[in-house]
Amino acid sequence: MDARISRLRQGLEAFNESGGLELGFLAPEFEMHQATSIVDTAGVFRGRGALRNSLRELEGSFEDLSFEGERFIEAAGGEVVVLVRVKGRGRGSGMEIDNLIGWVWTFRDEKAVRLVIYEEPRDALAAVGLAE
Repeated sequence: MDARISRLRQGLEAFNESGGLELGFLAPEFEMHQATSIVDTAGVFRGRGALRNSLRELEGSFEDLSFEGERFIEAAGGEVVVLVRVKGRGRGSGMEIDNLIGWVWTFRDEKAVRLVIYEEPRDALAAVGLAE
């Protein structure tokens, strides 16, 4: 298995098991692009803390939050597409969520330099020239 995919799988497992987040595979210049339709705070966030801050925001809104990587797809140019099932329950509303979204991770020299989060998996696949 590709080392990048292995690190992403391990990161998801660590978060789901203990809420832990290992950021060592993120480059110092890491940036995250987040859609407005997924969370209240959207836009481009820079630095290793961007991912941590986004997860804290989600954890503040949802109980039993989990991210399950359903598919990991290597793409050209150092990118990995991850189709992720996001589950949780709204803290105030009790409303259950169970959404499949797409992540496109860009790696350079084994470090993640960029994460783009898509509401629709097909958009993540199209972004790297793949069809669903």
